Amino acid sequence: MNKRILFIGDSITEGKIGIGYVNIIQRNFPEFQCQNYGRGGDTLSGIFTRLFKILKTETEYYDVIVIEAGHNDLFLPYVKSKWKVTSIRKVTPLNKIEDFYDNGLRMVGLYSKAKIIITTLSCLGEVLNSPINQKRRLVNDQIKKVGSKHGAYIADVSPFFDKILRKSISGYNLMEHPLNLVLDYFRSKRMNWVEKISRKRGLMLTIDGGHLNSKGAIIYAKELSRILNML
Repeated sequence: MNKRILFIGDSITEGKIGIGYVNIIQRNFPEFQCQNYGRGGDTLSGIFTRLFKILKTETEYYDVIVIEAGHNDLFLPYVKSKWKVTSIRKVTPLNKIEDFYDNGLRMVGLYSKAKIIITTLSCLGEVLNSPINQKRRLVNDQIKKVGSKHGAYIADVSPFFDKILRKSISGYNLMEHPLNLVLDYFRSKRMNWVEKISRKRGLMLTIDGGHLNSKGAIIYAKELSRILNML
């Protein structure tokens, strides 16, 4: 019987800006039924709220649930302070992420017997020593700790990104160029444009410091495929 996989997360999972890793997995595993519930800009709170609603209301059974969450809980507070935005989605403070994940995974277990895979955060800008990427490492530590506690599989993409990005010299970052977010959405409708954008900005794994180019998407797909092959 074909496995049913639910992917839930933010724009990294949605894949409408840059390259989507879910599409790569679907091509690699045509026998799987992949449901993509990624939503651009969503936070940890919003992602788990949507996941609970899906599990409570859908009659279909999922064999695997892939959760990719947390990028925007770091990114949006930065946006609010830098761009003087007055209203943003609810974010989980850095020191509360482990507790939120803990409660979230416990609740998921009440609604589903699916195997759980959690991804770590890839990058927020390709400059690894930036303050926001330092916070990302702290979030990843919490994700891995609570995931292990609940017996979840960890798709740890972060070390693969870090290894490559140590060679990065590009300072381009979406946080400095907000208007390009809208333009990149339309540019991403053609894969060759995605790669041209990435090269023009001198980026290695993303098109703007966050959304994936083909190399970044392949890292997610390979790490998730490694786990899916074991299930």
